Amino acid sequence: MSANTYRLNSRDRASQQMERSKPANVRRHPVVQKQSRVKLYKSWLAVLLLLPMGLITAMTLGELLWRAMTRMEFWRSEQFAFFSLGGVAWGVVWMAGFQPVKMYVLGHELSHLIVARAFGGKIISWSVTAQGGYVETNKSNTWITLAPYLIPFYSVIVMLVFGLVGMFFHLQDTRAISLAGHVVHMRPVWIFYALLGLSWWFHITYTLKTVIARQSDLERNGEFFSMLLIFLINVALIVGLFLAASPSPGLSFLEVGRCWMGMAGWLWDLVLGRFW
Repeated sequence: MSANTYRLNSRDRASQQMERSKPANVRRHPVVQKQSRVKLYKSWLAVLLLLPMGLITAMTLGELLWRAMTRMEFWRSEQFAFFSLGGVAWGVVWMAGFQPVKMYVLGHELSHLIVARAFGGKIISWSVTAQGGYVETNKSNTWITLAPYLIPFYSVIVMLVFGLVGMFFHLQDTRAISLAGHVVHMRPVWIFYALLGLSWWFHITYTLKTVIARQSDLERNGEFFSMLLIFLINVALIVGLFLAASPSPGLSFLEVGRCWMGMAGWLWDLVLGRFW
């Protein structure tokens, strides 16, 4: 896949071309200075806010998973079992050599496109091929450029489809299905959990792959800032999925909030005790 999967809007592209036509040692141009300032602000934001938030959120997720596994036997739940089955299925497909690059590029560019439209941007042109793709829009911001890494596109599609189907059918009801002469009792919601696991690991796999490939999307916002924002949002989404799938009534967003604040307090006391 091409390393450049996001095309700048027309104004930014014209500015970039103008800058390239100038001598390499010209650094006082207003456009260059503005871009440098924005990247500097984002770097400080990453250090002062995103880094501690990401660390606390990751530690909170670890605490919740440990609590669920040791006290609530979450690993025995059907949600965990079929989500994991979907992840294993994706691993087998990947290891077997089936790597649907064009499918990922399609989801990648559609994420750019949809978020750009949500921010009021006009789509000038877009393209998807197995070698890469682009979306050209007259609007650009952090959320548009990083949308494919923050949004598990196909997982969202799975949730929307099953959400619509669930409005007309009871997905939790057990149904008898004949397979190869055998009657198998299953619930349609199991398919949802499995597809969600498969699509989620599809998202994680290609997110890691494209991040390692030095995407222009990340460089545009500053790699440190972009990596931390991607990490924080994806961990937060995992926490959300974990809460939605957990069969325990003891786990709620309020409980997660208390755990997060407790972890933040513990980390703050640790830092104060270490350096003061």
